[in-house]
Amino acid sequence: MANYFGRIEGLTAWSTDASAAATSFVTDTYCRQPPISYALVTSLCGGASCVPAYEMLRMVWLLDQEYDRDHRAVHMTERTTDLHPLKIRYHGTVDIPYDERYTEFIEPTGLLPFISLVSRGGPNMNAAALTALVDRWRPEMHTFRLRAGEMAPTLQDISMILGLPIQGEPLCMNTASDGWRQQMEALIGRAPPLPAEPKARAPAGASFSWIRTNFGQCPEGANRDTLRTYTRVYLWTGSRTGSGGIGGCMLLLSVWSWDRLSVGRPRVLNERPWPHHHENLDREPTWAYLWDNVSEMTSDPKIMYRQYTAELDTLTAEQVEWEPYGTYYHIGTGMADLNHKCTEEARFWRMRCPLICMWLVEHHQPHRMMRQFGLYQECPPQWQDTDKELHRLDRQRQRKITTWSVHHSGHVAAFLHCLEATRNAGPMEIVPHDLAAFNNYLEWFHENTRIELVKHAYAEDILDDPIEFDEVAQSQHDTFARRGRSTSIASELNFVRTEIQKTAHECEIMWEQSGRDEKPVGPLRHFIKNTARKMRRLVNDACS
Repeated sequence: MANYFGRIEGLTAWSTDASAAATSFVTDTYCRQPPISYALVTSLCGGASCVPAYEMLRMVWLLDQEYDRDHRAVHMTERTTDLHPLKIRYHGTVDIPYDERYTEFIEPTGLLPFISLVSRGGPNMNAAALTALVDRWRPEMHTFRLRAGEMAPTLQDISMILGLPIQGEPLCMNTASDGWRQQMEALIGRAPPLPAEPKARAPAGASFSWIRTNFGQCPEGANRDTLRTYTRVYLWTGSRTGSGGIGGCMLLLSVWSWDRLSVGRPRVLNERPWPHHHENLDREPTWAYLWDNVSEMTSDPKIMYRQYTAELDTLTAEQVEWEPYGTYYHIGTGMADLNHKCTEEARFWRMRCPLICMWLVEHHQPHRMMRQFGLYQECPPQWQDTDKELHRLDRQRQRKITTWSVHHSGHVAAFLHCLEATRNAGPMEIVPHDLAAFNNYLEWFHENTRIELVKHAYAEDILDDPIEFDEVAQSQHDTFARRGRSTSIASELNFVRTEIQKTAHECEIMWEQSGRDEKPVGPLRHFIKNTARKMRRLVNDACS
């Protein structure tokens, strides 16, 4: 997911050499074409370059074997593994009240809209629905792959939902320390004591109960140093997550999904009043406030996970709410009292740049999701290497790396250069969404990636002779239906859709061949008869 930024006041001055080096890095990283192997292209094309080499390579890179090998989608489709919903690592500051005295320390960081939001406690989240969505996340392009095309949260969503600042230096600090206790003592002056039993399992960090006991309530009459310390603890708990499961900002992903996709969307309940501070507009609500109080999913998560997976399999582009914030020139007008921070950095929303948070670097690729902006979608989108080495970085495995600002200096320079270039850019060229162009993109996309995770209801040869309906009845799908077990409509729709596509392709081939044959009537009659028989069986299977 896109990482959010902490703002460090002041922007480093640029030297001519640094600027030139950053320009070179940006050009190499964001405009570089994939390495073209003529042997690979010709082998894929059956010995002849049937499409331009660059176009073919852009298709090939949609699914990378290294990423695909252990991807949950492969376990579901090829290995038929019975997967379960993942746990969610929550954000929030539950049980620790916000103290108004923290505001003067938070405001200069640019995080006040975000803290005002999470200090209320997050909405009910749906682990089953989020897992079904995350199953479709692909590291090759940092996008979700749906039948509706590629989708992902962008910098627009970071601004609108969380109100976080885009400009400023990325959060990329030195992580060298003698241990987490020493870090805590340096930052907040105290840390949990060592275990009483020397052989007891050492904790990996301070427990939330210890934080709540020691920093849950800022004392009256506290001096500025004490207030600053309590503010640091509050900020830390606002961005802290648990271990295991789905990480990242679940509030962002949940609201982004609810805004656009009907799958797993909760009911909005009675609105909880927002405490307006008209003397400080930075504390007005962000777009996420529209989902402040929602219903909770109380059904069996395992059952609902399978249902959500099936629903995402069949979700089409026409069923997506592409522009929930409003059309291009009317962003945010649908929400009264929207925080002004949500739209003030709109010129940076479509900036192609690295997003950096400590050791994590992910590439922001809005050009692959222009439909979300209501703009023209090129086909195929320009390819960009998201860098396997970056994906391999892990804080636990790379403990020797502590100066992440140095390790990621090229990406930090590229990000700052992208900011500067966007500030100095003239009026942006706006090419509105074009339905024909988007349909062309979808056709290309469907042919070159995996969009179905639900197993087909029947085998591919079920429509061919000499299969009879009694044999169809022995399929696992129909057996489950007779026994009253739940069956997925997506498995039938996927099967029907695939067979129709195959038949349409066969029709095109037969039509072209009939134009070359001297006596096409006989083969055509035979083809039409067989196709009619298949279609009847297809109707019976789909409606049975």
